[in-house]
This record gives sequence, C-alpha cells and structure tokens, in this order.
Amino acid sequence: MSDAPRAICFDMDGVLVMSEDHWVSIQRDHILPTAAPNDDIPLSAITGRDYTEVYPELDAEYDLAVTREEYEALFEEAGERIYREHATFLDGAHDLLADLREAGVSLALTTSAPWDWIEVIDDRFDHLRHFDAAISAQDLDGPGKPAPDIYERGAAELGVDPSECWAVEDSTAGARAAVAAGMTTVGFRGDGDETDLSMVQHLADDAESLRAVLLQQ
Repeated sequence: MSDAPRAICFDMDGVLVMSEDHWVSIQRDHILPTAAPNDDIPLSAITGRDYTEVYPELDAEYDLAVTREEYEALFEEAGERIYREHATFLDGAHDLLADLREAGVSLALTTSAPWDWIEVIDDRFDHLRHFDAAISAQDLDGPGKPAPDIYERGAAELGVDPSECWAVEDSTAGARAAVAAGMTTVGFRGDGDETDLSMVQHLADDAESLRAVLLQQ
C-alpha cells in the first residue's frame, strides 16, 4: 500500500449520497425552466456548484425571470424534499469509509451542499461519524467549486499538503477544483454518465471499483 493515499476528500452528492438523478430531473424540469422560461440553460452550468454562487453568472448570460432570492428558494425547497424523501446512501460506503479509517487514512467531506442538507443526510445515514473534518461551501471565504479553495481547506484541516491528498468527485466542476488544488483525483460515475472527467487520474464506476482504487486492492 505504498502508493495508497494518506488522506482523502470526498464529495457528497453523486459519490456517497445518491441524489443526482433526482437533482437532474428537478433542475431540468422545474428549476431551470422556472428561472429562465425563454432560455435553455444547460445543466452543466450549475452541476456540482454552490447554488448560492451561480445566480450572477446566469443573470449575466440569460434572461432570468426570478430574483436571486427566488432562485435560491427553488433549490432550498428541492433539496429539503430530495434529501428527506428520495436520496439513498451508496451501497458499501459505510464499510469503505470505516476500512479507510482502519487503514490510517484521514477523511474529509468537501461538499457544495449547505449545512442544512448535510445534517438532514447525517440524520438519515449517520455519515459524518466517519470523517475527521467536514467542509461545506458555506464555510469558505473564497469561491466554491470549480475553484480549489474547498479542497485546499480540506487538506489543511487534515494536516496534509494537497499533493498528499486524494479526492473523489463526480462532477466536472468538482473534479476541476480538486485537480486545481493539486490532488490526485478519482472520478466517480455510473454507467452511461457522460460527465467530462477527462482531467482526473483514476475512474471508478461503482462502489466496488471505488473501493479497489482507494484501498489499492
């Protein structure tokens, strides 16, 4: 295990928490058409990013029909419903996280999700107990993903240089953030997912292959 990571930063949605199909559906069918009924905003413009940061960029490029407060409220209402009623936890993730800790790997959660959503997930799935640190985009003074700040913060809280830390990401914005921070990055995606993860060093398409990559099995 000489090449195994000393520390790993995990994204939450689409990696540990299976919520992305629900987010894709509600963003495509409700949030984006409500925000810009006369424009076709691509999902890639918002996927993996802190929803509280995106509005000014969209407003500069598209004809938005909602205020910033209304835009954010659409996400807040959707998130509450998705995380309480629909999201599931990745099969085998608890065992994977426990085995990484047993192997001496430090773990951080590094997510664009706000703390309200993180805590709903923790109430349901008890995932925070595995982590030495947890950082939301809300905790940052600087920009969220795809900027590297959240991953630099994660490495700092684990007491390692980013070059000694790995990251697991499912979105283009998140992967860019981790790579920009200097981390070895694992792209995680399901069958048929065409998300651009061309910048990562490793790919995994299910819990078993993610386990093999991270535990060097």
